[in-house]
Order: sequence, then C-alpha cells, then structure tokens
Amino acid sequence: MSLIEIPDNPVPDGTKTGFVTTPDGIKIRYAHWPTAGGPRRGTVTLLQGRAEFIEKYFEVVQDLRRRGFDVVAFDWRGQGGSQRVTRNPRRGHISNFKKFRLDLRTVLKEVSLATYPGPHFALAHSTGGLVLLSDTERLRTMLDRAVITAPLLGLPSGAWSPGLVAARRWVLRKLTFGLLGKPPLRAKAPKTSAAVEKFGFGLARIFSLIGLGRLYILGGNGKIFVPFETNRQTSDQTRFDRFNKVLEKAPELGIGSPTFGWLNAMARTMMPLRRRQAGPGIKLPCLMLGAGEDRIVSTPAIEDFVARTRSAAYVEIAGAAHELMMERDVFRDQFWAAFDAFVPGLEAVQELEDADLSTISVHNTGKETSDPAEVRQV
Repeated sequence: MSLIEIPDNPVPDGTKTGFVTTPDGIKIRYAHWPTAGGPRRGTVTLLQGRAEFIEKYFEVVQDLRRRGFDVVAFDWRGQGGSQRVTRNPRRGHISNFKKFRLDLRTVLKEVSLATYPGPHFALAHSTGGLVLLSDTERLRTMLDRAVITAPLLGLPSGAWSPGLVAARRWVLRKLTFGLLGKPPLRAKAPKTSAAVEKFGFGLARIFSLIGLGRLYILGGNGKIFVPFETNRQTSDQTRFDRFNKVLEKAPELGIGSPTFGWLNAMARTMMPLRRRQAGPGIKLPCLMLGAGEDRIVSTPAIEDFVARTRSAAYVEIAGAAHELMMERDVFRDQFWAAFDAFVPGLEAVQELEDADLSTISVHNTGKETSDPAEVRQV
C-alpha cells in the first residue's frame, strides 16, 4: 500500500516504502526518509499511538529531517496500512502487547538499523511509548535515547465520563450547600481512573478469558471520525482537519474503538510499570513529556513514573492536549525545544564531531590519526 497524500499533507520527498514481515507472519507497512541535508545527527524511528498511521506524521518527519535526522516510520499491526488481525478491519484489537514489541524489534532490525547508521533514537507517542517502556531491556542494545510524548501509563481520573462526573459534583454541591462537590486540588486529585482500572480492567480480563476479547469495549464502535468540538487529541483545528481529510480519502487507514482484548493487553503491560521497582529497571535514557490538559492518558501518572526512574527526565507542557506533536505551534515549539535539548545528547554530539574530524583527517592525509594536534591542523 503506497502512502496517501492530499494537497495539505504531501508525501515528503525522497520517500521509500515497503512491507516487512514479522517472525509471526504479519506484514508491517513502513516508510523511511534520508536527512534533508546539513550535518547529520542520527536516525529517528517514530512509534505512533493507537489508531494512528504514517501519513499523520508527515509534518513531524519534515521537522526531523530539517534537524539532520534520517527518519523511519511504521504502522503497528492492526492499524494504518499494516495487516489487520481481525475480520472486521475497524476493530482496534490486540491480544498481547508482546506482538507490538515484535513489530518494533522487526522494524528496528530490518529497516532502521539495516538502512541508516547510528546513533539511533526513538520518538514515541502514547501507546507507542508504553510499548517502548515495556521492552527497554532489549531495546537499550538497539537505541541510544528515546523521547516519549504522553506515554500511556494510566487513564485520567474522570476523563472517560466527564459529563457524569460534572453531574455528580453539581448534585453534591446542591445537597450540601457548596460544602462538597468541588473539584479537588491537583495535588490531592487521584492520579488515574480507579473506576476504569478496577471495573473496566477486570471486565476486559473476564471477556478475554471467555473468548469475547474481540468485542468493542462498552460504548465502543467502528466510527473513525469525531467532531473537532468533542475531540480530545488536539486544540489545533487545522491539523485535526488535515488528518480527517486523509481518512476521508483513505478510510481503510482508520480503526474505531479498542476491544476488550486490547484493553486487557494494555492493562497487563501498563500495571507492572506502575510498581515501585519498575522505574529503576529502565536503563534506556528517556525524556518524557506530559500534556497539561491531557484527557486521554494520566499526566500525573507519567510524572510519578519519572520520579521513580533515574534514567528519565520529565517536561510538562501546560495547557496542551494529548497529541503534543499535532498541537498548536505555541505547544509544538515547546516540545521541539525539549527534544532538541535531549537529542542527540552530549555524548552523541561528541562522537559525531569526532567522526567528522576523523573523516576530514583521512581525506586530507590518506591515513587515520589519533593526534589531536594533528587533527586540529587539518
């Protein structure tokens, strides 16, 4: 399947596309681009979120290429242009996140590492961030650093039923003459949705065990479009409309709500990362960015995880919605400033500079030199 373009979202020049087959026989669609010129800084592999597709990241690809990075992007199995895993192509289903980890390892090994030299970095979003964090023991041998926006480490309290929560608070305020029902202070507010984690995760586990894991979650459906006014992804209508136009031209790229199986697989991957001992086990250097107005994942849960992780740094962008890379420029600029400060990192910069100097020295003298003075003269 070739990449889909519209006038507002053209395919970046120099694109190479294809499919790579995972060890369990699933075809994964990928695309990659060389740097747009200038000093080369490394290779970035993009890990998209749930229900996303390569075409949604064309603007991000161009931003990275202008920064001197080669870029690799791919679609997770079951979404975008990759092979579906259910008869109904609109179901957002997976039975185990180990399969997503297999997708990532396959793309890194057979596309990213095989096509472009290092240093190698990952830029992950939401579900992609959860997949990456669940496999850092293996990925630390393949990646140098990772930047993760809004990783899926918890579901926000009240965000999945805002109308119900607001109604409950209104009733409490009326019945208690304003003594109860006030929104809690952020420091005292629950970090995640206890109702979903206790009831929803348990129900998803039961449905998966009895063979009903492919059913949509409660209230779910196969719709791929939502109005801008009710979307929880971004406050930038221009970018939001752009992605919908891509889906209008190629609806086969989209998927609807997740299934009980997906919810169960996500919970089984996410909950171990919430344990206190999980943070110290992350060895891959990471920068995690939270969105101050995220209504899809829990920003406090991300902050809590980073506090337990020595190899991770944290930046929160106040006022931003979930999709930081697809937000308004006032928020995107903050994201890119944080990215630029973290990638490629001081060690990688020094290695790249040393490599450039060695190349100049060999070109001019015909032999390598280890004498710094000799290099400076060249």
